[in-house]
Amino acid sequence: MADPCVALVTCDAFPNLYEDDHLLVRALDAIGVTSRPVSWSDPAVDWQAYEALVIRSPWDYFMRAAEFRPWLDARIASGVRMCNDAAILDWNYDKAYLQDLARAGVSLVPTIVVERGGTADVAALARARGWDEIVVKPTISGGAYRTYRFRVADAAQHADDIAGTLVDRGLLIQPFLPEILVDGELSLVFFDGVFSHAVRKRGVNGDYRVQFTFGGTCEPAAVEDAWIAQAQTCIAAAPALPVYARVDGVIHDGQFLLMELEAFEPVLYLGYAPDAAARFAQAIRGRLG
Repeated sequence: MADPCVALVTCDAFPNLYEDDHLLVRALDAIGVTSRPVSWSDPAVDWQAYEALVIRSPWDYFMRAAEFRPWLDARIASGVRMCNDAAILDWNYDKAYLQDLARAGVSLVPTIVVERGGTADVAALARARGWDEIVVKPTISGGAYRTYRFRVADAAQHADDIAGTLVDRGLLIQPFLPEILVDGELSLVFFDGVFSHAVRKRGVNGDYRVQFTFGGTCEPAAVEDAWIAQAQTCIAAAPALPVYARVDGVIHDGQFLLMELEAFEPVLYLGYAPDAAARFAQAIRGRLG
């Protein structure tokens, strides 16, 4: 029998995948699973021809949401196997899922969600919570897209940007936590719900944005068992067990506070742990039936 073949879903800007996933390709090949990088926006692709679709680097989806969301819906409707599970992808696509995690008792950075099409007096909402400095971001976003950090007194300067965001997606309002500037952001990576490894991401020159596109740096991180346990509560609250998940958070008063549960298309920092790519490959293989 031919090896099963999975599509590693990417975008036109990364036709050969982001470098991190080159390790995954080799690990899949080592266990008899063929993989192909496939751009989500290629109209010629027969998605049903693949044993599974593994969402990896479709990193223009939040800028092309009006096109991408119908693509995702069509894949879900077709019944093609997806990694992560379709229910997880549907839920994790919009960061309003943070409300579900809060209701489930997950400790997270306090978050106000303003729904798409709504209006927001950001200053009033923040002052009611006692916040002086805040971060606002779209509920559908990645890579700090349309993300702003400012003092509440300066909110009027961002009114047009905020109104523009609310035209086609929701908005998150969170207090800015200065620990990000001192200790950075922690990312804990899990495969099939089992902790694999962690990294610490830091911004440069006082920038709160830790993404590599803004010059952010990354290093392996040792994490406490209590932090791992807190991260696992986030995963347990997802609609199904994720094949892969990255739990991003900050340590505040000794407690791990969730910033985002990334189960859609996260960088997984596979090169930062010797067997991480192999663990990811095995988790995918386990879903192929």
